[in-house]
Amino acid sequence: MSDARSVKSRSGSARSTEKSEKLERADELSNDAVDARIYMAIIDAILDHKLPPGTRLVEAPLCDAFGVTRGTLRRVFVKLAHERVIELQPNRGAIIALHDINEAREVFEARVILEVGSVKGLAAKPGNKTRAFAELREMIKQEHALREDGNWRDWIRLSGEFHIKLAEVNQNDIVTAYLRTLIARTSLLIGLYETPKRNSCSADEHVAILEAIEQGQPALAARLMEHHLGEYALGLLAEPAQAMEIDFGKLFTTVR
Repeated sequence: MSDARSVKSRSGSARSTEKSEKLERADELSNDAVDARIYMAIIDAILDHKLPPGTRLVEAPLCDAFGVTRGTLRRVFVKLAHERVIELQPNRGAIIALHDINEAREVFEARVILEVGSVKGLAAKPGNKTRAFAELREMIKQEHALREDGNWRDWIRLSGEFHIKLAEVNQNDIVTAYLRTLIARTSLLIGLYETPKRNSCSADEHVAILEAIEQGQPALAARLMEHHLGEYALGLLAEPAQAMEIDFGKLFTTVR
């Protein structure tokens, strides 16, 4: 009888432990979802030119806007700071990161090294790539449409995705992985410093690069890609945006 009660007790304890672990996992998932919501809201605001470089992210109004505690907000700040989206400054708190021309040039130079070699190899590679190229052409059409509609944020994302897709077609996972990181950095720089007046990362240039690859012209594809990316950073930071006072409650009213 005692053994039966002991087994029952252990079974109940195991179920209790399992339930507790499930609740902890649920809480953790919930925290992750909240963090992701805040993270993406801030990134989207940057890509929409609503949070210029140097803008101070004041904790109290942001907590009110997102409906979260300072601890939750600071957890997101740590991630954003790690990715160099924001800077955490002593006695001042978090600000949208400022980037200099040398950093921008280095990031784009790294992309040139990877992407010029990638398109050159892809143009020289035999095989039927019709389906992949059809997808790339459809992406270019969407780029044109987004640009015409003034949908700046989604255009920045799609332009970056075009370059990633092009690397994926070349089937080099290592190059693609590095490129994803670099494109995330350059997309942020474009969102921070670019203006819709400039015709950056032109969809027409994407068409020309794609045609050179399809025609099996490695040298031309490489030259077009180098021209496409090579001088971009020089003009990107020519007229940096000025920091401004932000009504965070109004800016993030639909996020909470």
